[in-house]
Amino acid sequence: EARQLFEVLSTYPDIRAKTAIMILLLTGMRRGELVGLEWKDIDWECHIISINRVGAYCKELGIYTKEPKTAGSVRRLTLPELLMEQLVAYKEWYDKTAELWGDRWVYSDRLFVQEQGKPISPDTVHFWLNKLLRESGLRHITVHSLRHTNITLQIAAGVPLVTVAGRAGHSRTSTTTDIYSHFIQSSDKFAADALDNLFKKKE
Repeated sequence: EARQLFEVLSTYPDIRAKTAIMILLLTGMRRGELVGLEWKDIDWECHIISINRVGAYCKELGIYTKEPKTAGSVRRLTLPELLMEQLVAYKEWYDKTAELWGDRWVYSDRLFVQEQGKPISPDTVHFWLNKLLRESGLRHITVHSLRHTNITLQIAAGVPLVTVAGRAGHSRTSTTTDIYSHFIQSSDKFAADALDNLFKKKE
């Protein structure tokens, strides 16, 4: 299903939604962390993105910025090459759009913005994902499901748990093991079977 979603994203015409959902799928960051991203958070040379703030919304304050969830939530993530390529394409679109709006463009430095450059609400990400799933006929999932998918795929690929926890923004590895204990047990059985096959006498 993750591969199907990625295939749909590869040709999806809405570049804002495409880039946002791709970031969520390939980094596992939280929705608020996504909408809080700014262009200065990207190290283009080292392919690293920093999470330093969270974008939020409430009726009283409107769209505002707050501190990340925990101290461990402030982190740096190395990005896959295919995500860097998408970010380069998105930056080109972003700059051209800002140029077209001219003096009416609101410079917030946020990656994901409304039509004239103002920061988006976290709920916009829900709207983008639901629209994509509806149009493509894929099974309904939530934005947070993309985070769970990313983390379980890392565990399945054998990425060390301390690295998985760090990329997820969990302050303690125990948080990761508590949430994903069932999947970790499944991976543990897979590891045992792999060792069994390795040392078993050839038939």
